[in-house]
Amino acid sequence: MNELDGIGIIDAAFSRFGYPEELLSSYDQLECLSAGRDRETFLMKSKADGSLAVAKCYDRSVYVLPKGASEAADDLDCPGIPKFLGRYESDSRVCILREYAHGTPLNEYVKDKELSRDEIVGICAQLCDILTYLHGLSEPVIHRDIKPQNVVVSDDGKIWLIDLDIARVFKPDSETDTVFFGTRGYAPPEQYGFSQTDARTDIYSLGVLLRYLLTGSIRRNTNVRLYRPLQKVIDKCTAFAPEKRYADAAAVKRALLAADPCSQFLRKGLAVLCAAAVCALLVFAGVKVYRAVTYTPFTADHIPEFMSDEERVRDAMAYMKAKYGTDMFEEYDDVADVGLLRRAMIELYGLDKGYVYGINNGIPCESEEFFMPWGWGDEQTVPRDVAIYAAVKAHDPSIVADWSSIKDDNGFYPGVRVAAEFAEQTGIASGVNRPEDIWKGELALILANAERVFGPAER
Repeated sequence: MNELDGIGIIDAAFSRFGYPEELLSSYDQLECLSAGRDRETFLMKSKADGSLAVAKCYDRSVYVLPKGASEAADDLDCPGIPKFLGRYESDSRVCILREYAHGTPLNEYVKDKELSRDEIVGICAQLCDILTYLHGLSEPVIHRDIKPQNVVVSDDGKIWLIDLDIARVFKPDSETDTVFFGTRGYAPPEQYGFSQTDARTDIYSLGVLLRYLLTGSIRRNTNVRLYRPLQKVIDKCTAFAPEKRYADAAAVKRALLAADPCSQFLRKGLAVLCAAAVCALLVFAGVKVYRAVTYTPFTADHIPEFMSDEERVRDAMAYMKAKYGTDMFEEYDDVADVGLLRRAMIELYGLDKGYVYGINNGIPCESEEFFMPWGWGDEQTVPRDVAIYAAVKAHDPSIVADWSSIKDDNGFYPGVRVAAEFAEQTGIASGVNRPEDIWKGELALILANAERVFGPAER
């Protein structure tokens, strides 16, 4: 089969599931980049000039774009924001097409290289420029989902901010948002309905992102000491009360650049010289006052915890380590990927590597030839229900294969839905509340819960 025949088969399948005909007539669908119950993201190729684009498609029966969502980002003109290319609709789908941002997602970029403090500050400073543009529009646009997966680093170091389709136009007369969007851990309290999201919502997420880049974790670790000026930036960005955060992204950028060690040295040196001109006593007192003023303790009131149940996660990690002697879940608060999930199936449950890595190039379906009914790469992050599907299938494949009586509203991955229902009934999903991008520790909890339901798997 040649490439054109392959694209034709994909387009036929794509059309069958209700995607807009106007989109299919102009673009070929090359790859499913991610998929969930209510939305999929596809890499598209223009039939006219071969340019690449990204289509984010929403299931209209279960997903309603908030008012002003895509329209808010239609006319944006900023070098770090992918251009809006079109909106396509059918009876069952709404697809938003945008320019493809060439580069590497930040969560993958940091795995491949160890970033210096200056590089991290440079990335965040570029994000500040993009946010300054968005927040400075006549009707400010709030991104509401700033996280490493939505930041792309190009080969020349340029930063892209992607996935603006849940962006919200700020309305001064609105007291709260009506729908929660965003990623737990990066989302501030007001995004859960306490008040309306505004520019300080993105500033909160930017502070969490800065902590992640500096420490590898989205939560503060008292055992990790950060460079004090940058710790102050993080603390102010992530203050619980919006009014205690930086007023705008430009102020965050100024604070980041001022945190440069050279700038810090010059300011401190000037203060010492001025104080020495008065007297040695004032120098000593000035240093003491400076330390007292610049020290800001980080308390639990500044940022809420977003772990589902840390004790249960740690118990599951200890169980998996004691039973299998594995350390694969050790960095429990790192995001789990499909590569780790496949490794667990092979090393812990003894599944054949060829079976686990078998790729389905056709319509997603159950088969004895491959473990997963779809073809995802190892770098894909793991949704909760996909992890549940793998855990259930590792113990009893017949459960996920017997889905003929389950009506599927979009034709994709019915076995995952059956596994999710089974997990709700048996408690396999207990303690894991995030639907997307689960952590390694939460993957361990799902696997341990499954073993308590089925008993240890036979290797």
